[in-house]
Amino acid sequence: MNYFLNLALMLFIYMTLWYMLSLAKKRNDVADVAWGLGFILLAWTSFFIGHTESIRGILVGVLISIWGLRLAWYIHTRNRGKTEDYRYAKWRQEWEKWFYIRSYVQVYLLQGFFLYLIILPVLIINKKDVGSPFNYLDILGVAVWIFGFLFEVMGDAQLAKFIKNPDNKGKIIQSGL
Repeated sequence: MNYFLNLALMLFIYMTLWYMLSLAKKRNDVADVAWGLGFILLAWTSFFIGHTESIRGILVGVLISIWGLRLAWYIHTRNRGKTEDYRYAKWRQEWEKWFYIRSYVQVYLLQGFFLYLIILPVLIINKKDVGSPFNYLDILGVAVWIFGFLFEVMGDAQLAKFIKNPDNKGKIIQSGL
C-alpha cells in the first residue's frame, strides 16, 4: 500500500481510538492531549517505514518528540482533576443529539486532517531524504525550532501564572509574549 495512504490510515485509526476514549471518559478535551502525541506517532512511523535512516529524519523525530511530549504533558496536567474544558462542554450542550457525530468529525477527524497537513514535510523528509549532507538550512531549521519551542514554553508559563492570580478572573492576558 502507498506510504502516505498508510500513514493517513494509521492517523485515522489513532484519532478514532482517542474519540472512543473520549466517550468512555465523557470528555472531549482528551483530543488536546492526542494532538502532540499524534505528531510523534507519525514522525517515527514515517521514519521507520520510509527506510531512509537519515540523520535529518532522526533529528526531526527527536525535535517533534520533545515538543509533542511537552505539549501533551502540559495539557494533561492542566486538565487533570478538572471538569471538561468549557469549549467542549459548550459544544456538548449546543450540539445536543448531534453531539457524538459532530464531535467525531469536527474535533477528532478534522484535527487529524490538520495534523496530517502540518506534518507532511516530515513525512516527505522520511520518504525522500537520501542522506544529503547537512547544510545551512538544517541549522536554520533547528534554530527556528529552538526559538519556537522556548517561545511556547515561556508563553505557557506566563499564561499559567496569569490564570493562577485570582485578580485576573475573567480577564485576558495583555502582557508578556
